[in-house]
Amino acid sequence: MLDSAVFDTAMAEISDRSRNRLYRTDFLAWSSDVLGRRYYSKMNEIATAITTPTNGKIRTAVKSSNGAGKSFILSDIQTWWVSAFPADEALAITSANGRDQIERVVYKMLKDNWGYMASQHKLGKGPAPLGWISEKLEWNYDKPDGSGKGTVAFGKRPADQDIVSSFQGTRKRRTFVGFDEMGGLPEDLFTAAEAVLTGDESRFAGIGNPDRRATPFHRLFTDSRQADEWNLFTISAYDLPTMTGEIVYPNDSQKQEAMMKGLTSRRWIEHKERAWRSSTGKPDARFLAKVLGEFPGETDNSFFPEDDVTLSHETNIDIAGTSTVIGVDLAAMGEDESVVYVNRGGHIRLFDKSIKYDDGGNERKTTGVWAKEDEVTSARRIHAIATYLGATEVRVDAAGLGGGVATMLYRLDEFNNKCYVVVRSVGSEMSADRNKWHNARAQNHDNLKSLMHEGLIDLDPDDTHLSDELLIITYDFDKRRAVQITSKYDMKGALGGSPDRLDAVINAALDTSPLVNDPNGHLNKGDHVNMDPWDVMDSERGGPGYPM
Repeated sequence: MLDSAVFDTAMAEISDRSRNRLYRTDFLAWSSDVLGRRYYSKMNEIATAITTPTNGKIRTAVKSSNGAGKSFILSDIQTWWVSAFPADEALAITSANGRDQIERVVYKMLKDNWGYMASQHKLGKGPAPLGWISEKLEWNYDKPDGSGKGTVAFGKRPADQDIVSSFQGTRKRRTFVGFDEMGGLPEDLFTAAEAVLTGDESRFAGIGNPDRRATPFHRLFTDSRQADEWNLFTISAYDLPTMTGEIVYPNDSQKQEAMMKGLTSRRWIEHKERAWRSSTGKPDARFLAKVLGEFPGETDNSFFPEDDVTLSHETNIDIAGTSTVIGVDLAAMGEDESVVYVNRGGHIRLFDKSIKYDDGGNERKTTGVWAKEDEVTSARRIHAIATYLGATEVRVDAAGLGGGVATMLYRLDEFNNKCYVVVRSVGSEMSADRNKWHNARAQNHDNLKSLMHEGLIDLDPDDTHLSDELLIITYDFDKRRAVQITSKYDMKGALGGSPDRLDAVINAALDTSPLVNDPNGHLNKGDHVNMDPWDVMDSERGGPGYPM
């Protein structure tokens, strides 16, 4: 006859195994049983999509209003990830816009979860938490075989120069990557995450406030192609129990009250309904981002409308039979880039091939992007690209370094075999109409904008750097009420650098026909021409293409 104690022990083991199998496929059950936690319905939906997706999408991004509990759920999912699966198979990586955010928010909550599990275990009410969480933002444990310390979770915000390689060599069979405050993270960090999400059972979840347009986070929600790969969610303040009246803990009034206090309050939302609206009642950017969980619309001073940018991505121009011109923006020896764009009848693309060129007797290679080169080497790169393409024009931003490069291309003997005309563009020069455009820079921006609006420009939708620059450029009016584009110096903070790509595209799109084509070419010797003197002045000072 089987001893009752042995029988009870065996049944307990069977029950534990069954429960563990359930927990690995049901995060909500694990969270309820182990952490004593429940979530409101919108968060339940999101948590299930992150942990056990049924649509094959292992990546999830959530844009959210303020105070929706998004960092809370990210911490709980990571606790589940390293607790419900074998330690040698599971790894959870956290990143955010700074170490402080990781330490004070996500890892504080992880420590709280660890402490709760430890206290419950002492009372015989649950499993002991694994290992320990160190001040180095690591969750470690002693390996059962005595071979030393293992790691199941770590938090890291690598330096910008180390981002792409930062997570290499850290993947496990089940790797979870969680981004907190995802809206402010650079694209290289997304690349680093992808490098470790190689297993079928790996997952990615990113959460953030939709404060900024023209970011990788923004593109996830505005590029329709992302929907095939990502679960995309929005949490509005109106989804919260403080507004819906949802009862999450029907049998525990204390937990219900604590949860409600942790979420954005009805009073705060009602105040913002009054305070964050214009005199016409239209919600402002703060209301959209902080209350509705939506990206702000175009600001009142965005220069390139998003509809025009979208149209330029959807426009397809046949390049057959078109001539080739290139637009160049040159950077000095700082962090900005020198860039070459190729225009074939309105089809404008970054020159992305790698070709050889002669740099004073040394054979080197160039693409359409480089940095930290002197004037002579930059001129040789441009000449090689123009020659390779058979370009008819090379249009150079002649302010600063570009002025010297343009002069070299025009005068130096080594470029005498050039097949192209060199055209200088100086944005600080006077515009054709100073009552309309503050300077030539504003006029040239407006020229590109008009061409895009008319469907005459075909831009690469995958050129996200250019798209970001287009969407973030702003303008104001000068004392004449003429359009004035925000200065490059002021735009550097928003862009993280100068709008090099946009400037090269603007040069590539200029109408230079009055400069490179003889306006009197149709006349023969001896023909008589009558012209009003004022028309002569206008043709010299304000004709198409002026000033360049």
